[in-house]
Amino acid sequence: MDNHLTPALEDYLEIILRLTEENGKATITEIASRLGIAKPSANQAIHHLRADGLVTQDRYGPVYLTETGRQKAEQVWHRHLIIRRYLQNVLKLSAAVAERDACMMEHVISTETLAAMLKTLDSKNKF
Repeated sequence: MDNHLTPALEDYLEIILRLTEENGKATITEIASRLGIAKPSANQAIHHLRADGLVTQDRYGPVYLTETGRQKAEQVWHRHLIIRRYLQNVLKLSAAVAERDACMMEHVISTETLAAMLKTLDSKNKF
């Protein structure tokens, strides 16, 4: 398995997680639609994630996260939520800007910076 996923593949895991939580499954069509890409591109990415042991898919069937894939997807989504909350609550950015920037930052933020953001958010909630 690849220890370092590209930001694009992390996005796939995140979308699969969210679709599975919403619909009980994730299809190639839904994944491609959410990411604004063509189905062949989604198929290629799913092939890579399958080879890395992060998803399973029967031929033409829905895509499901493996336990390892779910853990990775939840990590990415957790980073996203912290960053978005920080951008909105601390920096007072609009929801749209916070969402867009969180999507980009979640892939490159250090553990130290994320922890500092979370600490700031926790201290703000005590007031």
